[in-house]
Amino acid sequence: MKSEQVKGAMEKVAGKAQGFLGDLTGDEQLQAQGLARETAGQLQQTYGDALDTVSDFAKQKPLATVAVVAGLGLLVGLLLRRR
Repeated sequence: MKSEQVKGAMEKVAGKAQGFLGDLTGDEQLQAQGLARETAGQLQQTYGDALDTVSDFAKQKPLATVAVVAGLGLLVGLLLRRR
């Protein structure tokens, strides 16, 4: 696991614990904060997964990666030119 995935997993666990504590105490604000924290952790973990996928693709197919980046650069250049 990479650092983003680890941070995301830890944030998810902390959010679940915070939500559980909110459930025990009946504190709706604490429950909502726990759910938000858990969701943010899931997003961070998913971001880490996406980074790994892109990194693996770039290592396995470097020429395709260069072509994709060049195409994106051309597209962004055309879109900015229209302004």
